[in-house]
Amino acid sequence: MLRKFFAVMISAVLLIPFLSPLNAKADDISGITLEKELRAMVEAGIMHGYGNGVYKPGEKVTRGEFVTFIARALKLPAGKPTFSDVPSSSSLAYGINAAAAANIVSGDSNGKFNPGAFVTRKDAAVMISNSLDYLKVEVTYTESSFSDINHLSADEKKAIHKNVAMNIISGYDKRTFRPDERTSRAHAAAFIYRLLTATGQDIKPEPVKPYQVANIDKNGTLTYTSTSYNSFEKAKQAMTSQKKEIVTLNKKIIYMKAHSGLVYAKSKSAATVNLYTDPKFKTVKASVPSSAKYGTTELKYVTSTNQFVQVYIGGEKFYMKLSDALLVPFESAKGRNYYENVNGELYHYLYSYDKNTYIKYNAGVAPSFMSKNQKYYSFDGAIFYNGAGKKVGTAYQYFQFLSARTKTNYTAAQLDSYIKKVLAEKEATGLSKYKGATKKSKLIGLGATLKKVEAEKRVNALMILAMANHESDYGMSKHAQTINNLFGIAVYDSAPGQGAKFKSPAESVYALADQYMNANIDWRGGYLMPNTWRAYGSAPGTKANGINVKYASDAWWGAKVGGHMYRIDKALGRKDFAKYQLGVTNAADLNVRVTPNGSIRYKYKSKGMPVAYLGQPSTWQKIISDDLRYSEGYINSHYLTTLPIAK
Repeated sequence: MLRKFFAVMISAVLLIPFLSPLNAKADDISGITLEKELRAMVEAGIMHGYGNGVYKPGEKVTRGEFVTFIARALKLPAGKPTFSDVPSSSSLAYGINAAAAANIVSGDSNGKFNPGAFVTRKDAAVMISNSLDYLKVEVTYTESSFSDINHLSADEKKAIHKNVAMNIISGYDKRTFRPDERTSRAHAAAFIYRLLTATGQDIKPEPVKPYQVANIDKNGTLTYTSTSYNSFEKAKQAMTSQKKEIVTLNKKIIYMKAHSGLVYAKSKSAATVNLYTDPKFKTVKASVPSSAKYGTTELKYVTSTNQFVQVYIGGEKFYMKLSDALLVPFESAKGRNYYENVNGELYHYLYSYDKNTYIKYNAGVAPSFMSKNQKYYSFDGAIFYNGAGKKVGTAYQYFQFLSARTKTNYTAAQLDSYIKKVLAEKEATGLSKYKGATKKSKLIGLGATLKKVEAEKRVNALMILAMANHESDYGMSKHAQTINNLFGIAVYDSAPGQGAKFKSPAESVYALADQYMNANIDWRGGYLMPNTWRAYGSAPGTKANGINVKYASDAWWGAKVGGHMYRIDKALGRKDFAKYQLGVTNAADLNVRVTPNGSIRYKYKSKGMPVAYLGQPSTWQKIISDDLRYSEGYINSHYLTTLPIAK
């Protein structure tokens, strides 16, 4: 049934103050004549801004925009695609089609809507008049005395009279309406605000929609679109259809195009964050540093949802909790990790997100495909890309993937000579932490112990020395000097000042071999013993495989230890480099047999386990056994991938 409204009654209604609180804000709405009306429409979600407090109240409105405002204001149901010039991909398609279905708008004789044409005051009057009809509001009006509307159609004149009677659109004076004047965003807001108020429609602030889509520039400045969304999926679809770059949740970037940026591990409180093997966070495989003090780990972004972030590091994809991840598109990154060929050696430059600084370490031999003075990028230290993102080559560092079950060619005396030499070099730097190193270092005279442990425990002496160099800062760290702890044993990221105490440096070496490398004294097992909680292969490795997975949170610990091994070997004459051919397993639940097709000695549950070949490659490859009980074993070569080594 039609409701009767009379102009005199409507005038009274318009005197009732708008009930929603209006707060002055630092934007371009504040202080304008129609601030109340425009702000009300913005807060109700009927009109949107351009981001960063910009609403452009004086900008002229198009037909597509104005009818979209009406569709939102009246909460019109969806309509079928109607016009040939309104593609379904358009952000205005819903509003235009909904208004057409409600008979609020129509197209021209060619079936076009002309959404980009500007809305004039007479156009706005017609659409609002049709909106009153849609709402079944009958308006009693008298013809106005405007002298500048005589050329208009009867329907246009009627629409103007109805708007004037409802005090929705008024004339400039009794004789002037200016029907052909283009409508600004502020006036559009006022017209729709008055339509809703005059007809008793609720104007409620729009429920918070936390998802937005945006572009980002090289400075990290986000430019948001005018629409927000109540679900991740809707925002993701909008990002794609509108060709935007990111999705945010409460202003935090949570989604980007696949492989388009970096992820920094950024916990709100913990020193490390977990890397999971599944998106439900059921299984933790590794952890990485996540604080400014201990380093904020850089990982490669793969993809994400509003629940998880998938990343790549060290040769494997992992899942992170969204709360632990900071997403940064490549184009806005202030810095990132990179590699360089420095006089034939591979240097890895690690970027500190929190400090905006770099540190570097020598990882080993620079691959032959690397030119000097160029930056290369890799998230695993083996597969390298240039600045344009093009793959340039693959090369693994020998010592990083060398089995700890191998033996070094160097004698105890040679290892001691290296220790003496490197301590003199450190002392000569003049750094206070190395003062008196040639006399005070806990590494002095350790060669015999290293070789004895290698023979008795089958743990490579060169690797042990490299670990000691790295973990104890050449025997000069506080833990080394005060408690003889050379390897950071029982020193955790959550309590870095603590650690296991030993009577002598030699006792620390034996503890490393017995309790950690070959351990079976607790449920975690040894790093080198297959199928224990700690075991992901017997090489220094990465976060995907090797000792690095569980031994240290530092994602590049294995590369750094491998770098120490390379430098020791180089200083002593390169007697160990490339002695073995190396590979990794490429299948899970892989049997290692006594002989080709023989009985099973042990099994690798996970793929990607580093192994050292014995003899020439063959159908059944002979390898050095990780299991302390055996010296060798056989694996079908179909399940091995031979590693190309940087030389």
